[in-house]
Amino acid sequence: MRILVTNAHTPQAYAIIRALRPHASRIVTTVEGSGPLAPLGHASRSRLVDARYRAPSIVEEWSSGRMATGSSPAEDAWISAIERIADEQRIDVVFPSWDPYVLAASKHAGRLAGRGVTVPVPHFDPATPAFDKYAAVQASLATGVACPRTYLYESTGQLEQIAAEEGFPLVVKPRFTSGGRGMVIARDREELLREVPRVSAAFGSPIIQEYIPGGERDSVQFVVDRSGQVVFCFQKRRIRSFRRTARFGTVSESVSPDERRRKFEALVRRSGWWGAMGIETIRDPRDGLDKLMEINPRFPRQVWNRTELGINEPLLCIRIARGERVEPVENCPPGVMFVSPVEDAGLFALQMLDLGVYRWRTTIRGLAPLDPLCAPLTVREQWRAFRRTYVGERRRVVDPYLRHAWRDPLPSMLWWMQFATWLAGGLKQVGR
Repeated sequence: MRILVTNAHTPQAYAIIRALRPHASRIVTTVEGSGPLAPLGHASRSRLVDARYRAPSIVEEWSSGRMATGSSPAEDAWISAIERIADEQRIDVVFPSWDPYVLAASKHAGRLAGRGVTVPVPHFDPATPAFDKYAAVQASLATGVACPRTYLYESTGQLEQIAAEEGFPLVVKPRFTSGGRGMVIARDREELLREVPRVSAAFGSPIIQEYIPGGERDSVQFVVDRSGQVVFCFQKRRIRSFRRTARFGTVSESVSPDERRRKFEALVRRSGWWGAMGIETIRDPRDGLDKLMEINPRFPRQVWNRTELGINEPLLCIRIARGERVEPVENCPPGVMFVSPVEDAGLFALQMLDLGVYRWRTTIRGLAPLDPLCAPLTVREQWRAFRRTYVGERRRVVDPYLRHAWRDPLPSMLWWMQFATWLAGGLKQVGR
């Protein structure tokens, strides 16, 4: 195979490259965007990559919702660049790894197929809930999967009614987003009236959801064949992530699939998606239900959890796209801890800062916390949790950035710098 992996700034791209390198005669990457930092897309700097190109960014068109309803000059320029690279490099597989490029590849899968190029995502259907978070809520409710109460923002006049029915805080979320990009938690009426129009102007009409207090976030990952049958299911328990947003997850543990798998399979089939997908949930402590947060039509950031165990999901997706028969994979062991030590150290520092600011705000200033059920752990609790991760006889798998740092150093260094900027972005959430 001669493979093109797009948007090489994502950790998914690096995991895909590592998984497919033994099966590829050539791997090419693209870095999207025209800024001076675009060439630093960390996966593109791997020694496993044979060539790298720039391509136009389509993130703005995606986040505004325009891509779901039509095309744009930026999208046309992106697919033209992909076709040009595919012809020049004789590419036969294009593998996107992040939502906007998955959407664009899905829309143009037929066009690429005409050039003999396989794309491991289904052809675009504007009704699919895999791209639109409001459509995901509608599909979820139709299949009996619980959701936070959700409203589609259409006019400022709605906000007073929503606030009266739900109270505060409220979650304001773009319909087309990933990793919490553009999401706002409105604590009061003033913040709601200020932030909803701002989010709407930047990302298109958002959804407004009830806030789930003290919720435990989780995810179930699937690989689905063309008939809608699950060929692989992976569940894990999050051990450590930033309490305020559940982002920056650095430690998790595999668990045996439970009743959530059966519950979510109907939603998987209704979505019409095949290939890689994930369902993100939050457990509501008020009723004990796992409620849908979003459907992701791609691998998660920690897809390396499985590739490092020898389960090659990217290859499964390519085989499914080519119409090959894929047998179910059932050999993912439970009880394996997945650790990212360098990222974990950075998160530990952010958590300690969060604790200090939280105590200053609540104890000294007397301010009410946003979520009393989601207070930070004490210093002793955080240190014990951190120590339990690295001491003991449990089986651990270390992330590829640290594991392969000596043989493939540039992706590791660039990724750790990128992750540090993510943590810096989390500073605005500390102590709340």
